[in-house]
Amino acid sequence: MKFQRSTLLLLFLAVSFTGAVYFYEVNVVPSQEAAQENQKQIFTFQEDQVKSFVLTTEERTLRFQRGAIAESREPGEPLWIMEVIESTPTPVETIPPQTPETPETPETPETLEPTETTEPAPATPSIPATYPANEAYVAFLLNEVVRGKSDRVLSATPQQIRDYGLENPQATIDITLRTGETYQLVVGNRDFTGSNLYAQVDPRRGTLTAQSVLLLSTNLENAVDRPLEEWIQTPEQSIQQNQSVPEPLPQEGENQPPPIPDPSQQPEPIEPE
Repeated sequence: MKFQRSTLLLLFLAVSFTGAVYFYEVNVVPSQEAAQENQKQIFTFQEDQVKSFVLTTEERTLRFQRGAIAESREPGEPLWIMEVIESTPTPVETIPPQTPETPETPETPETLEPTETTEPAPATPSIPATYPANEAYVAFLLNEVVRGKSDRVLSATPQQIRDYGLENPQATIDITLRTGETYQLVVGNRDFTGSNLYAQVDPRRGTLTAQSVLLLSTNLENAVDRPLEEWIQTPEQSIQQNQSVPEPLPQEGENQPPPIPDPSQQPEPIEPE
């Protein structure tokens, strides 16, 4: 049975088309989806690659340095250490740095008398001051930075950069990786809907050309806008996060008290013959 030339040509075209569709679905589509997913991701590094970061807001500048390794740290050893580089104290944020406790001196009748010259000044945190950082809030911030995604990227003019609050941002995060690479994330105002934040990655200051602006979740605003005392790890939180595992019960025949004999099951004495 012989096939006509036109039939063979159509068969060849059908096979070629099927192969092309298969190649596109298997190779091209996954590559495009992966590329689009990477475009939505703010950064490509992982959280465990972050060595340190500096959080700068209108009120303060804080440096967070990675401390112990989670898998090998000792009880009470902080995962992150926070250093207060610059801060504008408020009545609430009068937290002294952690120092060994000193015995209190007994008060004398002279110190109890109110005088204008002996009125104590309000306590303010010394700068710089170092504290163990609250692990939960640091993890929340890094999660929003590392795993945060942007569903939309805008092209903004220099005037729009100012309108978006990115020239004088509400927060700037400078990140340093273990490899020495550095990144910067600038957080601006909310958009007109109030459901997104304007942000920039490694902005080019002073340029006259349009720049890329990301729209991020407002969770990032909650992660950076926090009172100073909440960034500090309390002793109670350290105890809860470093609770020791209870010792297992001794297994059978291992340091167990001998069983108490039952009088009803005692053997009868054997009389001598």
